Amino acid sequence: MNVIIIGGGVIGLSIAYKLIKLDINVTIFDKDRLGRGASWVAGGMIAPQAEGLEEGDFLNLCLESRDIFPQFIKEIESDTGLETGYWQCGILKLAFSEEEKEKIKKDIERFQELGLRAQWLEREDIEKEVKIGKEVLGGALYPDDAQVDNRKLVIALEEFVKRHAKVYEFEPVEEILTENGKFKAVKTKNYTLGGDVCVISAGAWSGKFNIPVFPVKGEMAAVDVEKQDINRVFYSSRAYLIPRKNYNRLVIGATQENVGFKDGNTVKGTLFLLKGLTDTIPHLKENNIQELWYGYRPATDDELPVLGEGNIKNLIYATGHHRNGILLAPITAEIISKYIYARKESKYFKVFSPLRFE
Repeated sequence: MNVIIIGGGVIGLSIAYKLIKLDINVTIFDKDRLGRGASWVAGGMIAPQAEGLEEGDFLNLCLESRDIFPQFIKEIESDTGLETGYWQCGILKLAFSEEEKEKIKKDIERFQELGLRAQWLEREDIEKEVKIGKEVLGGALYPDDAQVDNRKLVIALEEFVKRHAKVYEFEPVEEILTENGKFKAVKTKNYTLGGDVCVISAGAWSGKFNIPVFPVKGEMAAVDVEKQDINRVFYSSRAYLIPRKNYNRLVIGATQENVGFKDGNTVKGTLFLLKGLTDTIPHLKENNIQELWYGYRPATDDELPVLGEGNIKNLIYATGHHRNGILLAPITAEIISKYIYARKESKYFKVFSPLRFE
């Protein structure tokens, strides 16, 4: 069987990784270098509880993916010899107002009723370990939420896939060819390549393939940090603070704007990120800025992913993951690869089907 994947971000690479392990021939086309889109510019949080997701299929999908993440990482690190910075550090969701405090405490109750670990920490408890800003009232600790260094993860997947698959970088797919309602081939400027199955995982650029996925821009920053400054991911309405496992880098995210593919870091966005940082941990204002960057999340109107076949047989969508592409990479790779290999349909295909947009 020959599978063509359009888009080599963390979703496309993870699907390729699983298919290769099943001895399926894989070809990837990417309009740029593999993994250098949204996957490269993400924060790497694995945070279904910190996100405050409501009960239902999407939360269940996210929790399943969080549960299989450690084994997913273990396999990748074993197969490549590369470290990915996976760290179940827990995530602390901070409240900056009484309204936020009330909402977060309700989330804690909801999650505890579902059998998930969650607890409220008073400001005084947090201050025993980290010097926090005066507006912080407390926060919810979600010990099972985690993070991965998304760039290290992408590099590991890229290294494995380039060893075992055909890869066409800087080769955007211009057209998908069909015959009698079935996928037949992809066409680029330089190639027309046939295959048995095609997977569309082109992130924010998936919209060109007849699916309503659009870009949501996000700006981010990183600063120097040391171990005593922060002990886990801090998540709030002001900013997300993500200390890497080796503690020389603190990632700060993230703005969110519907401005299309508008390039560049803005003054407004940068100020928002840095104010969020200093509101949370004031003394870090003395630290050096390492990097500013931006990217485009693949969004849908209902903010849910697109998974499975549409009206064209053997044309499979795996896109629209919005804020949760890193988190959902393991489960997406698992259900898509099982469908391609054994035609085993996931229960999530009906919920997140591309046909829901018709």
